Amino acid sequence: MKFLWAVCLCGLAVAGWARLSKENSLQLELLPGQSLKLELSSGDYRIEPGAGNQVVVISQESAHSKSSKPHFGIDTSPQEARVKVDGPKNYSAVIQVPKNSDLKVRLNGGRLRVNGVEGNKDIESNAGTVSIDVGKPEKYARVDASVDIGHIEAPPYQVIQDGFGRSFAREGPGMYRLHAHVGNGEIRLYSGGS
Repeated sequence: MKFLWAVCLCGLAVAGWARLSKENSLQLELLPGQSLKLELSSGDYRIEPGAGNQVVVISQESAHSKSSKPHFGIDTSPQEARVKVDGPKNYSAVIQVPKNSDLKVRLNGGRLRVNGVEGNKDIESNAGTVSIDVGKPEKYARVDASVDIGHIEAPPYQVIQDGFGRSFAREGPGMYRLHAHVGNGEIRLYSGGS
């Protein structure tokens, strides 16, 4: 019986942190120091800074998606908040996160752009294009990127590579870590407007 009460209380705590702010969107409050893991179905995603400690997933309407709705899943612990987005075919969304966030992203495939977010980044996609604004390269202690088949373009690190099994790694004076991997596709690491 005590276990049942504990499960109910945990469920209520999670329900209080996350809510559907309007149809096809999700809002979640991160705890201080909590990292964020995003598990994303195939689609077109843009991750950018939002307001405060909020994570907001805003589905973009398209002619193809009016009949199908995305599904969201949430799992939280004191260390990590996990958000799962299962979108319909041709799904597109903007995901707003706290400006200073440790991100772990797993994308089935498609396009992912990460702009203006500071912190550790661990980003992998089975296929497609991943573009990450690294901001100031000197803020990273370690950067590594790899593709099984494809293209890596990283002007802040003077890297352009094409082909099979391509990768690079750099060490720096900073405190963040960046890991990016794409199975089949492209990785672009850039700094600001470049």
